[in-house]
Amino acid sequence: MHVVVGGVTHCLWGAADDHGAVLDVLLQRQRYTSVATSFFRRLLNEYDVLETVVTDKLASDGAAIREFPLLNDVDHRQVISTARCNNLIEQSHRPTRRQERSQLGFQQVKRAQGFLDLHARITNSHGTVRSICH
Repeated sequence: MHVVVGGVTHCLWGAADDHGAVLDVLLQRQRYTSVATSFFRRLLNEYDVLETVVTDKLASDGAAIREFPLLNDVDHRQVISTARCNNLIEQSHRPTRRQERSQLGFQQVKRAQGFLDLHARITNSHGTVRSICH
């Protein structure tokens, strides 16, 4: 997902568990393999081994997954754009889009990252459960 911060487009990296709870969010200007690798490293340092990794068809995601031997046995699924309703992390981006529209974009990267982190913690603590579309 792309978010405009101070007139500059940034990429929003996110991870959700199988119940839709947001595990981590990261706002970066690039979508390179090095950024994907650092995001997966953050996830693996904080959480147990992943069972399934769902990504879009960006090549840097697959390259980053191949860099971690721990993820060799993990089921890797790629989501096509027409099937995004089945992707829980895409559903977790809805409040971010709403906030971005209401404020006409974020003005600072630090504030945007702070909002995303806080919103994920609040949503997770209130027990909002998202389900996969059928």
